[in-house]
Amino acid sequence: MFENPSTVGLRRLSPAFLILLLALLLGSAAGQTVAQPTEPPKPVPGVGAPAQDQSSPQRQPAPPPQPPKPITKAQAKELFRSVDEILQFVSQDTGLPIKHKVKRKLITRDKVERFVEKRLKDDKDTQRLERSQLVLKKFGMIPPDYDLHSEFLKLLSEQVAAYYDSKTKTVNLLDWVQPELQKTVLAHELTHALQDQAVDLEKWGMAGAKDDLPLPDQQEQVVEEAQAARQNVTEGQAMVAMLDYTLAPAGVNILTAPDAVNAMRAAMADGKDAPVLTASPIFLQESLLMPYTFGLDFVREVLSKKGKTAAFAGMLGRPPIDTRQVMEPGTYIAREDVTPPTIPDLDKLIAPDYKRYDFGGMGEFDIYLLAKQYAPGTDAKQYYSHWRGGYYLAAHAKSEPEDQIALLYLSRWDSPEGAAAFAKLYSSYVPKRYKVPPGVAPGASIGGDTSGGTMFEWDLGQEGKVTIQTHGSDVLVLEGFDDTTAIRIRTTLLQDARQPAATSATAKP
Repeated sequence: MFENPSTVGLRRLSPAFLILLLALLLGSAAGQTVAQPTEPPKPVPGVGAPAQDQSSPQRQPAPPPQPPKPITKAQAKELFRSVDEILQFVSQDTGLPIKHKVKRKLITRDKVERFVEKRLKDDKDTQRLERSQLVLKKFGMIPPDYDLHSEFLKLLSEQVAAYYDSKTKTVNLLDWVQPELQKTVLAHELTHALQDQAVDLEKWGMAGAKDDLPLPDQQEQVVEEAQAARQNVTEGQAMVAMLDYTLAPAGVNILTAPDAVNAMRAAMADGKDAPVLTASPIFLQESLLMPYTFGLDFVREVLSKKGKTAAFAGMLGRPPIDTRQVMEPGTYIAREDVTPPTIPDLDKLIAPDYKRYDFGGMGEFDIYLLAKQYAPGTDAKQYYSHWRGGYYLAAHAKSEPEDQIALLYLSRWDSPEGAAAFAKLYSSYVPKRYKVPPGVAPGASIGGDTSGGTMFEWDLGQEGKVTIQTHGSDVLVLEGFDDTTAIRIRTTLLQDARQPAATSATAKP
């Protein structure tokens, strides 16, 4: 979401990107609520029609699809008129008042594509996400040769829907998409317009931070989580309004027709109309879906338990503070929070041989991402529900090229058992990330410290050592640091932690 320009979280995404990505997630799903033309049924051999002559020439490939024709002036007029009608519905559905009319504009596909490319070039959040490629690759979340920028462009060119631009306060309507297909998405986008009138989304989404001012690490980890949580609020509320608009002709809503939620989720997840998204890494798929899936579930749960005011205006006034409150709505309703770990002076801790490359908080959704990547066949909740804080620091040795980074990752859990389970999960994926040769033990479990913790360790030669050490309810991961720096980090971050015994087993390629 909106970030301090000096840092990049593990999965923070550009607001401009999310605005325009809506059709990837909703275009096909919303379209399923509108009757679509279908091909006539093909005759079945022997049933009401003669069997096709198998010796006949094969059908020629279909010609390439023609560019969509612009909608007519009458259709454009109807689409413009529908904005006020849908805005009125959304206001009644959410309880958010209409303070003034929403500007609207009809734009061409070329203008949208130019807008997308410009925002991707200029948007600071996207630039920061691109800079984080090394960190994502270090965590094993994207392949070594993955290019985030080019993949973003592919994703955004896959589909585009009507969208609200909070910078210009304008809802942009598309001149090549039939009005009935845009109206459903308009219910979503006009929810953003009402949110913007209520709290000023650009400012509200910053969660108190200023885009041009760096934050101390201690504050940054809190702000990142708050920003991600607020993104879930805006998209979750808009999803509820869109579903209610879709269901209204049948006289039901999202609470009285719960199957609609499952249908929407299925339509968003099947990927048949978004092949680029479907083929993208788990990290990217899940990160992009999160505000629309977890956000929808979160708002719906608060709506069910506390009512409309709490789920809309009340949530804008008291937003969730982190992704834990979004993913576990009961913690938001009960006002449960997590005290983040105290962060020492990390720059001093890694000096003089290393300097900072990147820093970011690691929230509950980040654990969800790691679990989905490292153990896709398991229930990610068995890990993320035990999260109680964390952060990472990426650094590079001053003597090494800047594209070679070391990683420090500290996570906190609700119990030593939770810490041990995560350490085991993390260690299970290390051999895949570093391509440990077949036959080499995947790490050794040894005595770690006086608290009865454990350590997994790999000696990977030129790539350095990877250690995963538990200490009480904490897990410390160090990758690629030299022994001197690693000892200093462990001594500082893990109280009373002993160094690995001389007899400890290690895995060497």
